[in-house]
Amino acid sequence: MRWSWVGLVAVVLACAGTRPELEAPGPAKDVTWMFRVVDPEGQPVSGAQVNVWRADQSQDSALLATANAQGTGARILKPGWYSAKVQARGFVTAFRTDIRIAPDSRSRMDLPLARTVPLSGRVVDAEGKPVSDVRLRFVSSNVAVPVVEAIGDTQGQFTFEGVAAGEGLLYSDKAGWGWQRLKVTTPQPELTVVLGRLSSLLVRVVDTEGHVVPNAASQFKPLDWWFGTAINPEQRTPEGTVYSQLAAQRYRVTAGYLPGSDCWWSRDVEVDVLAGQQTEVTVSFEGVASAGPWTGRAMTPDGKPLAGMRLVATAGKSPDGKGPRGYCTVITGPDGRFELMHPLPRIHKLEVAPLKGLHWVVGVAEQGPSSPDGGPVVFHPPGMLVGRVLRPDGQPVKEYWFESYTVANREGRFSWPVDTSRPYSLFVGAPGMAPVRLRAEGRVHEERSVPDITLNPGHTVEGQLLQEDGRTWVPKVRIELVDPVDLDNPRADRIWAKDTDDTGRFQFEHLPRGPQFLRVNQEQGGTALYEVGGREDRVELRLTADAVLQGFVTDGARVPLAGVTVQARCEAGLDTRTTTDEVGHYVLRVPGDRECFVHVSEEQLRDAPWPRPAPLVFSPQPVSLSPHERERGDFVPRNGGGALQVHFPEPRERLETFLVPGHVDMPKTYGALRMLQRSGFTSDPAARNWPTEDPDVPGYQYWRGDFSFSHLPPGRYTFFAVDGWYGPSVLRVPVDVKQGETKFLPLGFPADSGGTPLVP
Repeated sequence: MRWSWVGLVAVVLACAGTRPELEAPGPAKDVTWMFRVVDPEGQPVSGAQVNVWRADQSQDSALLATANAQGTGARILKPGWYSAKVQARGFVTAFRTDIRIAPDSRSRMDLPLARTVPLSGRVVDAEGKPVSDVRLRFVSSNVAVPVVEAIGDTQGQFTFEGVAAGEGLLYSDKAGWGWQRLKVTTPQPELTVVLGRLSSLLVRVVDTEGHVVPNAASQFKPLDWWFGTAINPEQRTPEGTVYSQLAAQRYRVTAGYLPGSDCWWSRDVEVDVLAGQQTEVTVSFEGVASAGPWTGRAMTPDGKPLAGMRLVATAGKSPDGKGPRGYCTVITGPDGRFELMHPLPRIHKLEVAPLKGLHWVVGVAEQGPSSPDGGPVVFHPPGMLVGRVLRPDGQPVKEYWFESYTVANREGRFSWPVDTSRPYSLFVGAPGMAPVRLRAEGRVHEERSVPDITLNPGHTVEGQLLQEDGRTWVPKVRIELVDPVDLDNPRADRIWAKDTDDTGRFQFEHLPRGPQFLRVNQEQGGTALYEVGGREDRVELRLTADAVLQGFVTDGARVPLAGVTVQARCEAGLDTRTTTDEVGHYVLRVPGDRECFVHVSEEQLRDAPWPRPAPLVFSPQPVSLSPHERERGDFVPRNGGGALQVHFPEPRERLETFLVPGHVDMPKTYGALRMLQRSGFTSDPAARNWPTEDPDVPGYQYWRGDFSFSHLPPGRYTFFAVDGWYGPSVLRVPVDVKQGETKFLPLGFPADSGGTPLVP
């Protein structure tokens, strides 16, 4: 077993040359956790209730303890990391999420509470009459304070409990009424909230001659508060569209006008909807002049007509940005001729695409409307890979799939758009045929033909999975068929799998003639990796026994960390994982005779309520064990050092980041990149924000645009970002981190900022 020190992770190894039989630890000894609840002056708060739960578990598992007259209390707990909720009448509810209890400790912890302030009042309508049964919520500007709620009585009176002093937002809502949001500074003992009735909005559309367009289509978007406004009844009338049951707030209305059958104009208008009444807004196209008719011929750069194509012309923005938008479409004739009767008098972006097959854009032009006798409009290819899919006899495959798209045409042709100049890696397949990976170089604004793709039935492989002894079969186990370049790809989308039968037998049909791998990673123990040749039809797989790595994960001060993930990221994608138990102990199976890196993460602990402690971060450690070998490794978080914060313009689904110590060159292959990623530092766990439907309080972001790497030992690092679907782009940035420094790194996305393409 080989380990290297990275950062400040402690690793304890058994003596060289031994294979210790490590026993699982027994139950942790109970510890008495003592606390004292105090007010802002340090005086005891009697009768306070303290709910305490293990940090890796939900609040539903909390244990209750009650403070006595001296404000003190105790609870028998196992050593570990805990969170607590502290409540007392007349005080603001407080959370503590970084309570660490070490074995054999007798610590006493003060739990301070802040006094509540008054927030009460009355809800009335516009005439001053009380509105009963209104739900009110106060969202403090202090994110550490929970949202508090109150329900008004029959006279509209409400009184909040547990309100913190300071600024916040008061929300009021009731079914059948509009919502209200007020900025409030507490204390507020006598507050009047005026709640309005729901409203309606009449959207009227006026044509170029100033006449009302009957039954005109429109849509709207709330600009202040979206909650509860997703579905609103609408009624088309000769005068316009009426939307009912709207809350009083500001909306953006989008309405369209059809000047002819070939074009569509639209524009936006913002309107304040008033409470309890119908508001009217007019979206006018009066005086808007068409520049048509626009006649031309769609041609390729070499003069060939683009016949039978769908042509779409989109008007650019008006000079002041407030004019209507325009969109026209037409089918080109046999000679490429087209006529648009109602385009706007602006420069247009024109695109042509085939009517059948993959409807990718095959030509782009930019031009203003010309005269009725306009000449040719030259369309330049936006970048396209074109080709044919054939059977072994040379006949076209009339229906097949290209990535996730189904293509059906008599000639077997396809067109795939190219967004950037780079290599592309795409899968092509058909029922009863072996899939083919197409690798081709795409160029922006250039149509490039790829050699014909010939699909064939491939070959069939039958086999049996056996234990290490070569005699005992292994039933009901998943076997994966993996392309060689996808072995180390954690996001591989094209992996086929079969389960062995009761005698460990399996069969794969339609295998490509090139090399493929059969991979087994059995949770019950054992792995297998076998390269199938293009001519093999019968194989025997034998499991390689796992090794065992076990030990403890603590905070560095003997406090066990329960529920954290310990993962082995190994070559060929033979990854394994486990979680620590209540004493921080883990037992991790490690594939035998494989190079792996062990990663520890407390990401699953990030759902704790505010305020949260800083995340615990761990450095990856290399490990390589022989089958049946047993070793010990203990982990503690890294501390001190500096930090790196990386910002991207916005969240993006398939954006991956990692950090490697030292100066590292750009990997030459996609597989080398993924092997490097196994050894890299991962970003700090993402924290969920306070869960609320209120738009003023940020919600949880599923995809992050910001990544942090904290507690980094000073020195040189190399940052990598991987971005892209069909051809990943990789950005490499060397960074120097200094002691105590937080380095900020704003970046563009790799695909847009000169990233290096590395294609599987």
